[in-house]
Amino acid sequence: MLMESLHLGQYQPYIILAVGIISIIISLFYKSTAKTLEKTGERCEGIIFKLDYSKVIRPDMVDSAVKDKITVRFVTNNKEWITQDLHSDFMIFYTGQYKEGDRVIVIYNPENPSEFMVETKQSEKTGRLVGFFVGLVFIGTGIYELFK
Repeated sequence: MLMESLHLGQYQPYIILAVGIISIIISLFYKSTAKTLEKTGERCEGIIFKLDYSKVIRPDMVDSAVKDKITVRFVTNNKEWITQDLHSDFMIFYTGQYKEGDRVIVIYNPENPSEFMVETKQSEKTGRLVGFFVGLVFIGTGIYELFK
């Protein structure tokens, strides 16, 4: 009812195009913290402290197959304990990559140790490519919707 009164249907192709363009711009030009940390960060050893469900959609909905919330624990070179969830720009972590207790190399910001990443063999480029291709799909869909 509300959607009909706003006539959003006529703007749908433009919204889809905008999402596609924004996705491509972010994948090409967003400066990730990983690049900065690789150059200026300090390295130490840490462990995968806990794997859990992120519960992004609704707290009561849990997909039993995917534990996608990774908590890392490490001690900085200044002997400060950090136990925090891992947040990475453009990194795609597949199910089962880590197990609780696995040792990892942590690269952290010495001025703000809670800003950290886990050294991985995965390339940030993969995540950027996924974002780029998702943007292309949205642009293609938007163009199709615009001219159909």
